[in-house]
Amino acid sequence: MRVALLGTGLIGGSIGMALRALDNVDEVVVYDRSPDSARRAVERGAGDRIAGTPAEAVHDADVIFIATPVGATLNAIKQAISGVKAGAIITDVGSTKSRVVDEVTSFIGENITFLGGHPMAGSEEDGIEGAKEGLFDGAWWILTPTPRVEPAAYRTLHGLLSAMGSHVIALEPALHDELMAIISHLPHLTAATMMNMAADHGKDKASLLSLAAGGFRDITRVAASNPGIWIDICRENADAIVRALGEFMDRLGELRDFVASGASESILGHLDSARVSRQSLAGKRTDGQLFEILVPIPDRPGVLAEVTTLVGNVGANIEDIQISHAEEGGRGVLRLLILGDDQSKRAHDALESRGYHPRSLSI
Repeated sequence: MRVALLGTGLIGGSIGMALRALDNVDEVVVYDRSPDSARRAVERGAGDRIAGTPAEAVHDADVIFIATPVGATLNAIKQAISGVKAGAIITDVGSTKSRVVDEVTSFIGENITFLGGHPMAGSEEDGIEGAKEGLFDGAWWILTPTPRVEPAAYRTLHGLLSAMGSHVIALEPALHDELMAIISHLPHLTAATMMNMAADHGKDKASLLSLAAGGFRDITRVAASNPGIWIDICRENADAIVRALGEFMDRLGELRDFVASGASESILGHLDSARVSRQSLAGKRTDGQLFEILVPIPDRPGVLAEVTTLVGNVGANIEDIQISHAEEGGRGVLRLLILGDDQSKRAHDALESRGYHPRSLSI
C-alpha cells in the first residue's frame, strides 16, 4: 500500500511514523508547504521521501491523509486532486466535519472516496518535533461516512487506523460537530478564559500564578496548545460552539445563583452529580469477549454509512467489518466484530430499533 501524507505537523508526523511501522505500508510520501518540516519528517521517520507538490505526493497513492489545519483542508485537496488516482481514499484529521464533508463530496469524482476522520489524540507540543509513533495507541479515531462511501473503502481505512492502534468509531458529521463543541471546543475556550482571568488578576497579585495548584493546572492544561488552529475551528463549527457556550453560560448563571443565595443543597447536588458522572467516564479499555453481529442488509447505496453511524452513535466500537454479497444479488450480510458484551448489546438494540434484524454470536 502506498500512502500520501499532506501536512507534517504533530498529527501528520505521528501518522507517518505509525504508518511506516506497518508491514502492509510500502511507502509514505510526504508534502508540507514548509520544506523544513517535510525534511524533518523524513529524518524523524515519518516519511520515505518528499514530494514537491500536493499532486505529486498523491500520485498513485492508495490512501491520502490530509493532516493540515482544518481551514486548509479544502485547499489542500483541491491542490492535490489532479494527481489522485481512481479508487483512492482521501481522509482528513480535522476536528470539525460537516462543512468539509459536504464540500469535498461535492467536487471529487465518483471514483474517489472521501471519508472524513478525526483522531482524538494530541499534546501540548507543536510541529514535527512533538510527533511520536504511539500517539494514537488506544485513542478514538472518529470516521464520518456518507452514503457514497463503499464498504471496501471503509474497511480499508478502518483496518489501517486500527493497525495504527486506534479505536475506530463512526458518527454522522453533524453529530460529530455537536459532540466536539461540548467535549473538546468548549473545554479549550473555557481553559483559555480561566487562564486569562488568572493572569489578569496576577498582574496585581504577583504570587497568584505561582500558587496555582494541581487542579487549576489540570483544567487549564489545554490552553497551552497552539492557538492558531482554534481560529479555524471556531469559524468552521461556530453554530455548535455558540450553542454550547450559551448552555454553559446558563448553567454557570444557575450555579452563581446557588452560591449567592447560599443554597447548600443545590450546590451539593450540582457537585455530586458531576462527581458521579466523572467517575462513570470510560477508563482505559481492557480486552474482553468478542461478539459477532450479523446484519442482513439490502444492497443499496448508503446502507454501510447508516449501520456504522447507528453503532457509533451508541458508543460501540467496530473492531472489524466485512460484507458478503448474496450470489443472487440485491442483498448481503454485514459482519461486525464488537468487543464487550455491553457494547454488543447496545449495537444490537440500535440496529433492531431501526428495522434491521441482527443476530449476535460470541466468538
